[in-house]
Amino acid sequence: MTNPDLPCPHERFEATVVVHRLTATDGNQVDGFTTDIRIHCADCSEPFRWIGPPAGVFPDRPGVSVDETELRAPIRPASSDPDFGLGLPGFAIQAVLREEP
Repeated sequence: MTNPDLPCPHERFEATVVVHRLTATDGNQVDGFTTDIRIHCADCSEPFRWIGPPAGVFPDRPGVSVDETELRAPIRPASSDPDFGLGLPGFAIQAVLREEP
């Protein structure tokens, strides 16, 4: 039994993985695949944050949601060419810190 007065030791995890098929138009050939991955503690439900990737969606590298709790990673079938999916658009989010006068 877990002691509610102590912090959760985060010993069990649950992951949600969603795979998206990307097409240029409805019903067209698949131009790429991407995944959205979330992980949280199975006991206390605290979400985990991804460390390192920038915020955004990129066709050639992983990115994270603004709150860092969702990894958005492009994937490709092992049998596909290395440039599969690289022509897809993406976006980046940058924080701009302004000094107050």
